[in-house]
Amino acid sequence: MKTKILIIGGSYAGVKAGKTLHKIFRKNDDVEITLVDKNPFHTLMTELHEVAGHRTEADSIKIDLRKIFRGRKVNVVTDEITECDIPNHHVASAKRSYDFDYLILAIGSEPNFFGVKGAAENSHTLWSYQDAVKLRAHVEHMFERASYEDDPIERKRLLTFAVCGGGFTGVEMVGELGESKKHFCLKYNINPDDVTIYNIEAMDRILGMLNSDKLVKKIEDKYFKKLGVTLLKNSAIVEVNPDSFILADGTVIPSYTLIWSAGIKCVEGATDFCLDKGKGSRINVNEYMQGLQDGQPIKGIYVAGDCASYQDKQGFMPQIVQAAEQSAHTAALNIAEEIIGTGKLHVHEQKYNGFMVSVGSRQGVANIGFLASGWFAIFVKHFVNVYYQFMVAGFMQVANYLKHEIFNIKNKRSFVGAHFSKRSPNFWMVPFRIWLGFMWLTEGVVKIAEGWFKSPQVVNTVNYLAGNGAAQGAADAVSAATGAAQGAADAVSAASDAVAEAATQVTETIAKLPGIFQWVVDHKPAGYGEALVKAPKFMVWIMNHWVAPIEVPVQIMMVIMEILIGLAFMGGLFTFPMALISIVMTVAIALTGMADITMMWYFFGAIAILMGAGRTFGLDYYVIPWLKKRWIRTKLAGKSYLYYDHSDDE
Repeated sequence: MKTKILIIGGSYAGVKAGKTLHKIFRKNDDVEITLVDKNPFHTLMTELHEVAGHRTEADSIKIDLRKIFRGRKVNVVTDEITECDIPNHHVASAKRSYDFDYLILAIGSEPNFFGVKGAAENSHTLWSYQDAVKLRAHVEHMFERASYEDDPIERKRLLTFAVCGGGFTGVEMVGELGESKKHFCLKYNINPDDVTIYNIEAMDRILGMLNSDKLVKKIEDKYFKKLGVTLLKNSAIVEVNPDSFILADGTVIPSYTLIWSAGIKCVEGATDFCLDKGKGSRINVNEYMQGLQDGQPIKGIYVAGDCASYQDKQGFMPQIVQAAEQSAHTAALNIAEEIIGTGKLHVHEQKYNGFMVSVGSRQGVANIGFLASGWFAIFVKHFVNVYYQFMVAGFMQVANYLKHEIFNIKNKRSFVGAHFSKRSPNFWMVPFRIWLGFMWLTEGVVKIAEGWFKSPQVVNTVNYLAGNGAAQGAADAVSAATGAAQGAADAVSAASDAVAEAATQVTETIAKLPGIFQWVVDHKPAGYGEALVKAPKFMVWIMNHWVAPIEVPVQIMMVIMEILIGLAFMGGLFTFPMALISIVMTVAIALTGMADITMMWYFFGAIAILMGAGRTFGLDYYVIPWLKKRWIRTKLAGKSYLYYDHSDDE
């Protein structure tokens, strides 16, 4: 009988728990791990404001759960749990039932309206993928309606946007609104002065978890003012209507857009897990992350993430990503301890590495052991996001993140502006790609005609250029080579006679042709002019001790590679890897001292055609998609995440 572990929730905590359990039990066939979530994807909750504020596209905040756990010992099921029987270790949905031996509740949280009249019915929330998509459409719709509204009162109502809550979500959302305002005003011909944006906080300070008054003041006095955000502190909202909201002092603010981010609570609904509840309806847990019932831990039941209520000497566990992952890791380790039978459970420890808040795409603050603000704080935030997403889904997700945040960004809303997102059609690079390939092909053909397939050409030249005279070191190395190596070199040299003769005949034939083809005969390989750099000592040593004994075979490999690069560039086949090889080869050749300034064409040319040049009027247009489809289906690709995810242009 297999031991069944059930994880309910594909949030940060659920994903972390699944990853940890897979790592522990990946070779144990007696353990079965199932993760159930109502969505087939993991939502990047910390990036919701970017979608709602039109900085990134909607799919940038989703990671397919099946891709995350592909090739791993976690079975992902899309379902919504509606019934629970904790004593009998059983839960169920409308479609099926699930028995378990161990359960991790990572059901997450939902907005807390604190009983404010009309807030649930009339405000917009930002706590799910669906929320972000709806809010994104609503914000633009308000600008669109205002563009043809003649009534100044109604127009003012349409162009008034408010975010309730001065926590991380509220501050980041209001920053996105302030930044997107410029774009929408241009698009719909609206005066930016007609747009009003509020951040409303019931307390006397925003960002209560950020313990630096200096950073908070920078947001209030600099970033908010720059974006045109009006901050109202000590201003609790007491009522929300469809077209306005009311503050505690009686102020009525007409608006169709109030975004509620004033707090969160444990998810409530059809499922009652019959466990003790604490503040914000969160489930009480002990120091091992075990769920409590009447104050006592329930065997096999663990709780992690936002839905867990835990307190130690560090204080209450906050509802942040770091806490979700750490609590899930503790819960998973303790389940493993119970199954393995050591009997020693891990006590949960709260250790947080700082906090970061963005205010738009280029400004933010961070407390990460030291205080940072502005562009550097945003850079740190991106770095942390890349690290997290690499740990979750490897290269595949990092590539997606960079695509959405850097390379496909619109309206210059990247922390580096639009410098990496400006694009030009690849067909402009086609003539250059073909010409660069022709140059590489010529390098190889000329070397064959000069005897590179038959006799040593390189080592003595390198020693001469380095000032080593007759290169006695190279001669000694050659004489010290094994008989087998020398025999192999002789065999290769003999076998290459026919190739060299054929190459000579080709060059003689081309010599009779007019125009550009004559260049092939007259052209001298790179290195004919003054050396670009003098060969460093380590390169001379490598040539004398490693290359000299097998000089002719190395020359043959080099010439063949030059010809292959040339043909690949001209045909647009495997352009990306060939461009990388081209860059490496040009650097290596330059370090031998045999390259003149013309070699820079090969280096910078390869950089220019590195990305996508072969997909236009080239074989890569057909070959790469064909290979990609087959590669993605392999177990190795899925388990290693070594692939680019789907894109609409394929």
